[in-house]
Amino acid sequence: MTTPRRKSKLTTPPIAALALVISSEILAADGAVNSARIRHGALRELDNSPSLHFAALGDWGAHPTSSSRRNGQLAVADGVASWLDKISDENHGVGDESAPFILSLGDNFYPAGVNDLDDMAERFADTFEEVYSHDAFDNVPWYAIAGNHDHRGNVTAQMNYPGSSRWIFPDHFHRVVREVRIPGGNIDRDTMKVEILAIDSIQLADSSDISLEVSTRSTQWIQHYLQHSDADYLIVAGHYPARMTTILDELLPDHRVSAYVSGHDHCQKHEIKNGVNHFISGAGMEVSSHSHEECRHGTVNDNDYSGGFLSFHAGVDKMVVVFRDETGTELQSVEVAPRNANKHVGLEGSIEIA
Repeated sequence: MTTPRRKSKLTTPPIAALALVISSEILAADGAVNSARIRHGALRELDNSPSLHFAALGDWGAHPTSSSRRNGQLAVADGVASWLDKISDENHGVGDESAPFILSLGDNFYPAGVNDLDDMAERFADTFEEVYSHDAFDNVPWYAIAGNHDHRGNVTAQMNYPGSSRWIFPDHFHRVVREVRIPGGNIDRDTMKVEILAIDSIQLADSSDISLEVSTRSTQWIQHYLQHSDADYLIVAGHYPARMTTILDELLPDHRVSAYVSGHDHCQKHEIKNGVNHFISGAGMEVSSHSHEECRHGTVNDNDYSGGFLSFHAGVDKMVVVFRDETGTELQSVEVAPRNANKHVGLEGSIEIA
């Protein structure tokens, strides 16, 4: 059952710093990143092993005056809350490395971002707190990046917003690193690590009009952390799909990236390009095939104007990525091997599950 929304707005303390565990060891470069046809019960197998769960959704920031998009956002919020209820049986505390979180993939506030901190406070109350107000969202961090609609306004105002401990948006480019301890692990490997590089893909887009200096600095940031990651699962998250950023298409395959996840296209889709899993999760308020060419074929929920989201379930032996509809129901799943795996675990692709 979905956790009901509270009638009053949430009141939360200023942003608190999160302690991140970062290791300097580099895993061996052998093995392959791949996907496999998921078996029924793969998620149940993860239930008995150390695991990390998080959701990803983009393009959710409906303006309150847009009734159809607002209703879609509310429906997806109910679905995410329902999913959080199911995976949050343990009482996680703030800063717990194994606690669930949400990856926000940009276009946080339609149609043109926010103008300043005052505007941000108003839109945050209307578009975030009034929507994601279920008990299940308490203490669940939202790691945010900017989308093209956010860049029409003042992205810095979003980054500097002090009104919620859940809203974590420290810079255009930032990292999320979580390590989950493996009971009985050995001296060589006693944790399972997930690293997410949250990037501003608007600054990297082929059509971007930003300065060469900013573009170069952004590219160097990505290269540095790709080269030095020792994570079992390395995920790059940006608003634009990688097809819009030539540099990403070049960098991702060379660094054994587990997945690239994006929004922008208002649909849900999975592709494998040059050995890298690409997930689109831009259905935080709607599926809109009429306005996005890429949503007209190969999507998970064709001809369905309701929204949805992705859930990630990272375990020691595999990471299961699940496409979910607005109710939280599973639609399709993809299984990803850890970066230090020595062999492929099966055929590439994804299948529908009941």
